[in-house]
Amino acid sequence: MEAPICLIENRPGEKLGVNQEALEILRKIKQPVVVVAIVGLYRTGKSYLMNKLAGKDQGGFSLGATIQANTKGIWMWCRPHPLKPDHTLVLLDTEGLGDVEKVSEGQLEGVQERSPSRRLFWQEVYL
Repeated sequence: MEAPICLIENRPGEKLGVNQEALEILRKIKQPVVVVAIVGLYRTGKSYLMNKLAGKDQGGFSLGATIQANTKGIWMWCRPHPLKPDHTLVLLDTEGLGDVEKVSEGQLEGVQERSPSRRLFWQEVYL
């Protein structure tokens, strides 16, 4: 893939949906895959880190220069594995936790104080 594609989309009414084009890309992969996903608070460098893992300094996962969250949903980028020529690296970049435009005050209460494992669980439930 030359560029990432949205795998899980945010749809109106707080519903999630699978992008069929991205699903078809996954279905066409015939070799073993290595999946790397990243989760965390919004505006903490998740997309930047994924671009580094993909070996791209420019292009790739979208980066923002503001305090507003940039990634919406879950984005996927399939790349050749850098160390295993017969494997595909599937990078998943997720929408960050704590985006004030997406989450109500009550949902965020106490998130900072929770352990990292609880934050990860909360992220999985939220998305």
